Amino acid sequence: MKKLKTGDSGYYWCAVEINYGGDKGSYLDLSVTAGTPGLWVHQQEVIGVEGGHASVLCQYNEPNGRKSWCRAGGSCVEVSSGKSGRSEIKDVSSKKVFMVTVRELNMEDTDWYWCAAGELQIPVHITVTQKTTTNTVTTRKEL
Repeated sequence: MKKLKTGDSGYYWCAVEINYGGDKGSYLDLSVTAGTPGLWVHQQEVIGVEGGHASVLCQYNEPNGRKSWCRAGGSCVEVSSGKSGRSEIKDVSSKKVFMVTVRELNMEDTDWYWCAAGELQIPVHITVTQKTTTNTVTTRKEL
């Protein structure tokens, strides 16, 4: 969806068509607001390399409320705890931003995540690509 207007707010049905079976889907309550959003990210699609790290900046307007980073269907890391496993979250309240870093990426980290601040959430997709190696061969010409 692009170029949304406040009049586009409402309930939407999001579904996946499954051949020879019942379609899977759920309703989405979309709220389009004018002006600056209460929560946004600088990149909604992040690509990292296996063994490396991925960083996400989550910008918020309301300084109060719980701030967290969650994996879809999984666990969350809150600013108050700072770290869980390979995920670290740091809040820079003076700039109203918290930064999430997922270290030592592996292919299984490819998934949907979300930044949350209070009641607001915004999705982020992380894609982990395989690390490529390059071999350099040097030959010397004999005279």
